[in-house]
Amino acid sequence: MSHHVSVTTLPPDGEKLQITKFTSWRSIFMLTAIAGVVASAFLFLSHGETSNSYAFSYLFALEVFFTITAGATFWVLLHNASNSSWGVAIRRIPELMTQLFMPLFVLALPLFTPFVSLKNKPEFMGKVWEWVGIHQQIQSSVSVDGVKTLHDALGATHDTTLLYKKYGYLHTGIDGIIPGMDWRMIIFFGTLLFIGSKLLRYSLSQDKTGAVQPTYSARRFSCGMLPVFAVCSTFAGIDWVMSMNHTWFSTMFGVNIFAGSALASMAAVILIVGTLVKTGHFKHIVTEEHYHLMGKLMHAFIIFWAYIAFSQFFLIWYANIPEETQFYAIRNTNGWWYVSLALVFLHFAVPFVIMLKRNSKRNLNAVMAVAAFVIFVHMLEIYWMVIPERARALEYGSSSGLGTDFFRDLLFDLIALLTFAGTYGFFLIRQLSKHSLYPCGDPRLEESVNVVS
Repeated sequence: MSHHVSVTTLPPDGEKLQITKFTSWRSIFMLTAIAGVVASAFLFLSHGETSNSYAFSYLFALEVFFTITAGATFWVLLHNASNSSWGVAIRRIPELMTQLFMPLFVLALPLFTPFVSLKNKPEFMGKVWEWVGIHQQIQSSVSVDGVKTLHDALGATHDTTLLYKKYGYLHTGIDGIIPGMDWRMIIFFGTLLFIGSKLLRYSLSQDKTGAVQPTYSARRFSCGMLPVFAVCSTFAGIDWVMSMNHTWFSTMFGVNIFAGSALASMAAVILIVGTLVKTGHFKHIVTEEHYHLMGKLMHAFIIFWAYIAFSQFFLIWYANIPEETQFYAIRNTNGWWYVSLALVFLHFAVPFVIMLKRNSKRNLNAVMAVAAFVIFVHMLEIYWMVIPERARALEYGSSSGLGTDFFRDLLFDLIALLTFAGTYGFFLIRQLSKHSLYPCGDPRLEESVNVVS
């Protein structure tokens, strides 16, 4: 840095978002969200193959934005738990991103229908999660021939023995010591929103007083909540994605989801911070040193993701157990093979090589370009995880492996993605306009703005 910046020269109340520079974007996001919600409601209410197919698109979009938001929660927890000083300047961005769990929860309700009984669950739930459909079918035998519960009914036939054994976890209601998937969804969203809101309150209270106590409180809270975050992040991925095929399992799947989540969220933070810098914000706050540090973290998780993704594939490959290999068997055949191959290069090789160069991490345009690319590939990976199950569940397909209604389904995917993107963008701008863009009362702010990496 060319000179030292003193916090006494900075505005005492921090910096507010210049909302006039984002008026057009806010309107575009709002209109996109409204149009998407209306279209989604129409498609869900259409019933039959239309709603069944759209439900997969909707889950894909939900998982993309949930993982990015969960990753933001991780970075806030990590910054506080590790007593990071350099991250103070950019910490408010992921803190505000964590508040977007609430609109995501509202958008998720039509997919999970948590307050609807099993027998009244919509048909698409039984298609997205095959075990839900089997539960609905088997439930008709409850109280017949001495069978009193759904659990007993699942154990009465050989075909559903696996679901009988997994019933303690794979169910939708309150039955046993573990709440069902519907209730776990509420718990995951509620817990992560609580963590994010608590840490934001600590940070905002420090803005007003400048006291050091909120830093200590946030550190203790973050250390305790990191394992809680790990549980929520892991089991959300297991519930919503891995259990789509209840016969498949992987002990590394939760870590795989986390790796992509942390990577994509850091990329999102880079894009948001970079956009704010380009629109005249963060003067004397964010420098190329911060781009370098954020770029190094993104680079580290590119490598970590590759390690976890390869480890999962390698362990399943050499074990060669049919129940495990089916996940890759579907995605390594026909048209999906090209997507699997693309992920190797696009998710790892290309960004890894680009980010090896020091100047790539210190140049704002370069690091933002890589961040945008990383988010695109993260969406591709989630698409690769979720969408191949659509053809299997709906029993249609073609020689390409992409389905006979490929273009219709692709339109559904785009509608769902735009619905979530519009909603997310609108509420993100709203959150950014509420508070200072950086923790102006943090005692470590001066150390952060003058960091040298």
